[in-house]
Order: sequence, then C-alpha cells, then structure tokens
Amino acid sequence: MNVLAAHFARTTGPMLLAGMMLIGLLNVAAMKPRQEGQAPRVVAGNQVTQQPSGFYCNLKSLTPEERVRQHELAQAIAGSKLETKELTDGYAFRLQSEKVSITNLAEWVAAERKCCPFFDFEISLGREGGPLWLKLRGAEGVKDFMRHELHIQ
Repeated sequence: MNVLAAHFARTTGPMLLAGMMLIGLLNVAAMKPRQEGQAPRVVAGNQVTQQPSGFYCNLKSLTPEERVRQHELAQAIAGSKLETKELTDGYAFRLQSEKVSITNLAEWVAAERKCCPFFDFEISLGREGGPLWLKLRGAEGVKDFMRHELHIQ
C-alpha cells in the first residue's frame, strides 16, 4: 500500500468503490507543480509519493463538508457497481440504477471534476429502464493512472 493510500485509510476510512478509489486520492493530498523533467508526484502531509503519470488530483478543491458528502456518494456508487469495461481511453462502470440515483451520480461527478479536471466524465442512462453507465476517460496515459490509483486489474 502506498503512502497516500495508507494516509487515506487512517484519516477517512477505507473506500470501497470497487475499482473507483478516486475519492481516496481526492481527500488527502495537495496538488504540487513539478519542474520540467521531474517525475510526477503527489504530496500527502510531509511525504511525497511518486506517481506513474503526469496526472494530478487537486485535493484541496473540496471543503471538509464536501469531502464527507463525496465519501457518502462514493459508497453509494460502490454498492451499485455491476461491471467494469476497459475503453480505449479510460474505463466504463455499469451501475445498478435502483441503488444509486442519476442525481447522486451527477453530484459525485460535479465534485470529482473539481479535483480531477483531467478526466472526461460521461453518464448514460439507457432507454426503457436500460443500464446506467459512468465513463471516465482522458488523455494518453490516463488508463495507467487509473489502473495504478484505482486498483483496476
């Protein structure tokens, strides 16, 4: 477990977002600029964790109250996840619409985009009771970032 994950587990409890542990990242570190040629990093407290890509989460973009709400929404989303699909530029998560409302999912996305502006977010709801999907996409390298930070197999 990296330093960032350990800090998150101590400070806010484990996230069970089954492949979507973004919230853990969003609640514990501060975005730091890097110098040209320097490896990407996320700073948590006084400790630096090297990251596998140039993607950064601006973890101070949410107030403490917003982080609590984001955690609640993440738990609801985690409990509704039915499937994960790999996309060419990210991942798609099929969710059980009876367990998480599209309104709550949109609220989560609105807060998440403050923290991780490098993601493209897409919510789709199929006709006639069809599936609810959340798609997270981004520029080249985002999938490596997601696999590493979200523990996607």
